[in-house]
Amino acid sequence: MFDIANLSIGVILLLLRVSVVFLLYFFLWQVLRVVARDLHVGPATAPQAANPFGQLVVVSSGQTGIPVGKIFPLSPVTIIGRSTETDVALNDTFLSAEHARLSRQDAGWMLEDLHSTNGTYLNGFEVRDLTEVHDTDVIRVGRVELKVMLLAV
Repeated sequence: MFDIANLSIGVILLLLRVSVVFLLYFFLWQVLRVVARDLHVGPATAPQAANPFGQLVVVSSGQTGIPVGKIFPLSPVTIIGRSTETDVALNDTFLSAEHARLSRQDAGWMLEDLHSTNGTYLNGFEVRDLTEVHDTDVIRVGRVELKVMLLAV
């Protein structure tokens, strides 16, 4: 004989299973939609206020999670390091708290290593003394490479 009670419980269980699968796929679709939107937008490209000195642009971030293209404005004396108190604070364990100093002097821009453990490099060469820096030079501190974009000398 036809048992209506068992049929209704079976139908209810089937509908619950289908609902759970539907909700799971709906959730995954929403997650993928948000991730795709973030990937298409890319890093924030808000217009930067004109800086009279220039900027440092992240060219390579190693494994630090710093987005490539991130801009750090230069000041007449810019300290690069791991400490949050520095002008250019980089989350890299290979950096000293105060790793390097980039300063504007009469002769132009100068880079100085602040006795860091892992050294400071300018265009692939280790900086041992006060070294002159030019536009588009690449500074490497730890695992991070920064391109110098100077506006005024």
